[in-house]
Amino acid sequence: MSDMQADLSPQPPRPELWRALDEAARGCAPTAFPKDRVVRRAAAIRRRRRLATFSLAALLLTPAAGKLALDQEPASSHAVTGADRQRSSRPSASPGTADVRSPVRVVRPGERIDVGLGVWYLLKQREFCPKHPIEKRPSCVGPLDQEQPGTEPMTLNWYPFPKGVVTVLAYTGKTPAARITMTDDGRTTVLPIVRLSGEPAYVSSHAVSSPVEGSYENSAEGSKSLGLPVFRVYGADGEELAEIGG
Repeated sequence: MSDMQADLSPQPPRPELWRALDEAARGCAPTAFPKDRVVRRAAAIRRRRRLATFSLAALLLTPAAGKLALDQEPASSHAVTGADRQRSSRPSASPGTADVRSPVRVVRPGERIDVGLGVWYLLKQREFCPKHPIEKRPSCVGPLDQEQPGTEPMTLNWYPFPKGVVTVLAYTGKTPAARITMTDDGRTTVLPIVRLSGEPAYVSSHAVSSPVEGSYENSAEGSKSLGLPVFRVYGADGEELAEIGG
């Protein structure tokens, strides 16, 4: 046996072994994380969800929008079907309206006065300003003055809706008004008097009456052919001071 012993000390790997190890490691390495593909997929899912949400909201809002459009037709023209001719809610008329004075409400200039069906108005020193639901701001009527009441010391704006006709009116007569009434289909109702403080140049009132059929213009003359209500103003002694409508 030879006295020489085998060299068992660690030896550096050979180049062929390094290459084999590198190839094996590359074969086992995981693929790169598909970040761009994941981001695109998430964006597509979000777009589909937004589209589905928008479509559902449109379906839910369409009936409400249609109803709102029906209830907010402009004052210049309007057509009502027989099914729409439902009675509006109005205060009950007292049997002795000739003895009942109108309740008086004193307001500040620019104070909002709600009428009904989305219509409201405000008073200025020489103007009254109704606001239709589809208008951005009130439309003022005037100037009004007791010294120049005109042929008829009453003026009005009326707004037809399927549920009724909203009327805002003003009286400019020199004799103070004690009672304002509306006669609609033979029923007489005492209306409120709304005015500014002090000695105003005019007083106003408002009402909601029955719906009407047909096409018409927003004027007192156009109301005569439609059977719209008659508005009357009386003094403290019961004398009729003015009449408009009918």
